[in-house]
Amino acid sequence: MKRKIISLLTFLFTLNAIGQTTPSIDKMRKERSEMQKQIAEQEQVLTKTENTISSRVSGLNAITARLKERTRLLEQTRSEIRELNRENDRLQAEVTSLNREYESCKESYADACRFYQRQHRGLNVLTFMLSAESFRQLDRRARYISEYSGSLRTLADEIREKRDTLEDRMMRIDSLKKEKIVLEKIRVENEQALRKEEQEQKKLIDRLRSQRTSLKNEIAAKQKRMDQLSKEIDRQIELALKSERQQQNTSGQMREQPAQDLKLTGSFESNKGKLPMPITGPYLIVGEYGVQNVAGMKDVKQNNLGLDIQGNKGAQARAVFDGTVSSIFQQGKGQIGVLIRHGSYISVYCNLSDTRLKSGSKVKTGDAIGNIQTAEDGTTVLHFQLHKESTRLNPSPWLKK
Repeated sequence: MKRKIISLLTFLFTLNAIGQTTPSIDKMRKERSEMQKQIAEQEQVLTKTENTISSRVSGLNAITARLKERTRLLEQTRSEIRELNRENDRLQAEVTSLNREYESCKESYADACRFYQRQHRGLNVLTFMLSAESFRQLDRRARYISEYSGSLRTLADEIREKRDTLEDRMMRIDSLKKEKIVLEKIRVENEQALRKEEQEQKKLIDRLRSQRTSLKNEIAAKQKRMDQLSKEIDRQIELALKSERQQQNTSGQMREQPAQDLKLTGSFESNKGKLPMPITGPYLIVGEYGVQNVAGMKDVKQNNLGLDIQGNKGAQARAVFDGTVSSIFQQGKGQIGVLIRHGSYISVYCNLSDTRLKSGSKVKTGDAIGNIQTAEDGTTVLHFQLHKESTRLNPSPWLKK
């Protein structure tokens, strides 16, 4: 009898151990939803680019960036489907096993009831109680009858409850199957969209290959402008650092970083991977950090010392973290660059048409820095760099995309 009750309790404990939807699936759903929203917003950027663009390199970069985002979404959807399949298999195995245990425990419960009836057949409970030789024995007999009968009722109630739990698990399995059907549809749609965008990219690459010489000249001119801008940024940073050192020497302060700067530095570092994108509205990263091949042409390269982030006309640059404006400088053609210091770190925002800030202005995370200039080819591209003192960093790992 004791073994039967232990078996029942083990069954009930096993049922309680069944988890709800795994956190990884919930996280993947959220990530997919965010990526789908981003893809939809990027459609606006890409459509306007295709309608107004004259620069061949910018056009190819925009299509390539969109293709990369579409590929990420497709892989995310495939991963989510795989996770749903694993969760479905796990639930199916648990339900099969628990159904066997459930039936076995029902039989054990029935045996326990029959055992109880056999032991007490013909027993008059009142006589049994009154025949006690002492009050202590009477109390013991009363507790025995109460606890034994109560335990059976409790087990019966809990078995009914766990039966409902099993039915709930079956409903979850059915829900997972329906969700998988929806995801499969999304996967197919994205695969079709990906193939279409790959064809568009291929057509543009084929046209550019026939104009390889002029394309190289265009990239060389763009690279020259980029190198000049990066040299100016380095010069501005060095001037700002020199000015700060002179101010510290003049005021007699030690060269160590002030406590406030140290605090800001530590806070900035702890937010790596969480910093907001430095642009308002939908965006496409059309220029990655470092040396990159132009899509489809291995011998044509671009070297980017920051990130080029394309948005809609009217998009603004925004601060990625709390800080102080260290410098505002002219780039040429009416373009403005802004340096913001965050302790040891400096964020740089270029290709602005205007700014209401001035040197020494305090900014908070997300504050507007200025409007991004729309170029002659119709593109609105923010050039963003990140430095630690005079050392240039890859901004990508620092931003939440």
